[in-house]
Amino acid sequence: MAGEIATPNNTLYVSNIDWKIKKALLRRALHTLFTRHGKVLEIITLRRDGLRGQAWVIFEDVKAATAALHHEQGFSFFEKDLRLAYAKSKSDRIAKRDGTYVPKAKRQKADAAVGASDETAAPPPPSQEQQVPPAPADDEGQDDEVKAPPSHILFAKDLPSQCNEMMLGMLFRQYTGYKEVRIPRVGLAFVEFDSEPHATLAMERLDGFKLTTNDTLKLNYGKA
Repeated sequence: MAGEIATPNNTLYVSNIDWKIKKALLRRALHTLFTRHGKVLEIITLRRDGLRGQAWVIFEDVKAATAALHHEQGFSFFEKDLRLAYAKSKSDRIAKRDGTYVPKAKRQKADAAVGASDETAAPPPPSQEQQVPPAPADDEGQDDEVKAPPSHILFAKDLPSQCNEMMLGMLFRQYTGYKEVRIPRVGLAFVEFDSEPHATLAMERLDGFKLTTNDTLKLNYGKA
């Protein structure tokens, strides 16, 4: 793709997103996709004209952003291939953290003075900040139900209605041996791995993962 590549930074610009996806679902799905590469501080999605189909993902560090850029470029996300690039400039959140923050009015004045607008570069993240999406839950408060006999298939229950195969697949595919997700009906899912040890590792890491503010991933072994 033609155009100058922006300097590596903590923020990725994500485009070619299906603009019909509801905002809450979009942010959860993006968080699920990118959180495996490192801590995600914030995801910005705006619905106003000119900004639909785009998002900015702010990571804790540049290393995580770079890993996500390399691994998720072209990922099929709700049947559209994602286009990823470093944002043209760092987010306000990161700038305030490292002491380089400049108020928006001053930035615009400086850009106009030097003709700094670059139409080929990924746009900077909007200064408007949104609520940080749910992060993985800790080990406290997990379901104490008796686990079924070990199996290469995991069973998930009480899933939120908007949780689909693609979202769960993005969550589990980071673990070795992952094969597929099946959702026989709303609220239930089966996650298949190539072996019981691989399934067990995924369950140990993801049982209790916070899917939404009110919904936690509950995993058990399923029937082989």
